[in-house]
Amino acid sequence: MIYQWELSTGHQISLDNQGAQTVVTIFYISAGQQQRTSNSFTTGVWIVPPEMSITPTGAILKVTTSTGESLIQIQGNSIQMQSSHGGEHQSTTSASSTSTFTSGVEPMSPLKPMPPMQMGNMQMSMRPMVMRMGNMELNMGATANRQRFCSQCGTPVKPTDRFCASCGNNLES
Repeated sequence: MIYQWELSTGHQISLDNQGAQTVVTIFYISAGQQQRTSNSFTTGVWIVPPEMSITPTGAILKVTTSTGESLIQIQGNSIQMQSSHGGEHQSTTSASSTSTFTSGVEPMSPLKPMPPMQMGNMQMSMRPMVMRMGNMELNMGATANRQRFCSQCGTPVKPTDRFCASCGNNLES
């Protein structure tokens, strides 16, 4: 069964349990436009209907399964799993009758840098972004070793050259 809530005019949330997956979809509908963001989380099969609490920045969805509760945070068009099974969850209600859940879950540690990608004779690395294929190389962000060429005749020129040695073109204009 699909559950739907309207956060504000044209801003809706849809929640569906497909086996062990909980699928969250956010819809933004305005004149002539519709945006949709969707995300899926492994939560397990729901044992009770989900609950939604509106927060100052969006909403919190609470899904209860046989292994515990899962909290899903909605902020704008961002959907994130706040916490999942077995965590301590507290529910507090403010004077404006909105609920806020806190989980006590530690933030994620930073990801390791991405190793260079390679396919056949093509290699790509980040920071600075460099792509190599055969004897060709494309550098983005690494300007110190960048080769310059004359815009008139295409002859390689030195970074300190003011005029092209081949055709005499002014390189500073």
